[in-house]
Amino acid sequence: MAKPPTLQDVARRAAVSTSTAARVLRGSDHVVDARLSERVRQAAQEIGYVPNVLARSLRGGGPRLVGLVVGDMLDPYYGAIADAVTRHAESAHGMIALVCNMQRDPLLEVRYCHQMWEHRVAGLILAGGGFDQWSHLDRLAAVVEQMTRSGIVVTTLSPRGLTVPAFCVDNVEVGEVVAGHLADAGHRRVGIVLGPVQNEVTQLRLAGMARCLAAAGVGFKVVHTDYSAAAGAQAVQSLLLQDPSLTGFVGGSDAMAAGMVNWLCAAGYAVPQQVSVIGIGATQLAQLCRPRLASVDVQLAESGRAALDFIAAGSAAFAPAPRIIPPPRLVGGESVMPIDAAQGITR
Repeated sequence: MAKPPTLQDVARRAAVSTSTAARVLRGSDHVVDARLSERVRQAAQEIGYVPNVLARSLRGGGPRLVGLVVGDMLDPYYGAIADAVTRHAESAHGMIALVCNMQRDPLLEVRYCHQMWEHRVAGLILAGGGFDQWSHLDRLAAVVEQMTRSGIVVTTLSPRGLTVPAFCVDNVEVGEVVAGHLADAGHRRVGIVLGPVQNEVTQLRLAGMARCLAAAGVGFKVVHTDYSAAAGAQAVQSLLLQDPSLTGFVGGSDAMAAGMVNWLCAAGYAVPQQVSVIGIGATQLAQLCRPRLASVDVQLAESGRAALDFIAAGSAAFAPAPRIIPPPRLVGGESVMPIDAAQGITR
């Protein structure tokens, strides 16, 4: 197999010194004659040379790679994070984001952390919380601690019991916004479908919902399941079998909520004329759902950009002003209707 061309190959072809070729191709501030610069660039193009960015980083030329581990590429929730981080890495910091999909597998997340470490990333953003990480938290915490000691800046986009900075909205407030929207619409019986009970984000959001609903005198039932649309559909069916008086439903993600809407409509329930549904995430899936899904924006893009800024600042000569993450906000849709305007459910 042919070896990739080197900087020395470029210098020989352009008939210049290796240091001159390096100054041209690495963007040095050292002034090089315009004719020599053109010869070097032409030679590099002819032999197919590109700089070894990883090697340059290891020699102290500045961090160029940042790792991002997301929970499930097929879920628009994580797609929004990946889109924001990859764009911001390039536009704001001249970095490249390496995105890994842990496929809802906590052991794969640990493996990806090791691989990012081996690739000498400048920093790592863990955005895959919620998938059984409690059963492997000790293994994840151990590798994160080792990475941190080696100089890699590790961050998360959700509280996970790790001693690293977490960039996210107040998840108790997320629960309050979601539940408050249904309570303000007059719903007195609410069904809540959330992720696994051991997950810290789930616990925080449920605490906010419970506090808000209790203050409004609203009764509720909770089902814990996974974050898929199929799980949401199955959960709403189970809730209505337990308590047919439920008129408002919370999905712990837009995927869950969309699955709930699909099942309700197929089962003959009119959304929102008879029952209301609200999701969490304000992803593109909420816009595609019919009726358009009311959802709570948990500032996924802003959180990802804030984590990336923190990583970049760890290697910069000066730290930029911290990015302020806005609070969660309701994004109105067509899936919630005030109960006094609803038709009521005929049973």
